[in-house]
Amino acid sequence: MVRFLFVFLILFSYIFALDIAVVKRVTGDVSLKRGDKTVVVKPGNSLKEGDTLITKQESSVGFIFHDGTMLSLGENSILKINRYIFKPLDERFTLDVKLNKGQASFQSGKIGKLAPETVKFRVPDGIVGIRGTKFFVEVK
Repeated sequence: MVRFLFVFLILFSYIFALDIAVVKRVTGDVSLKRGDKTVVVKPGNSLKEGDTLITKQESSVGFIFHDGTMLSLGENSILKINRYIFKPLDERFTLDVKLNKGQASFQSGKIGKLAPETVKFRVPDGIVGIRGTKFFVEVK
């Protein structure tokens, strides 16, 4: 079953190469800034490199990257997806996000297990090192 899931994730990542994650849960007022456009986020929306997610008061969003990494943002949060590469056949992996403010809950997926040194969770005054784990972080 695990092998099937891994193969499925690989194929899924190649089919949707530009889409790197999908929004699973939204409560309240959550927006997505992509370039010079800002749109309301809804479950099922795809995320891309360079996207910035913004949650307002009493709002939250949860999404999952193609490698299975899960990230949730609490209220009044701003998170930018700097870079994401999940190409297991080429052994290329990168997950680089920055939480500018707010709260985030993180659970690593395949990238965190296969190449933990390529995962960067940035905060204004540093980087959280990921080694295949779960964590919660808050930036004020």
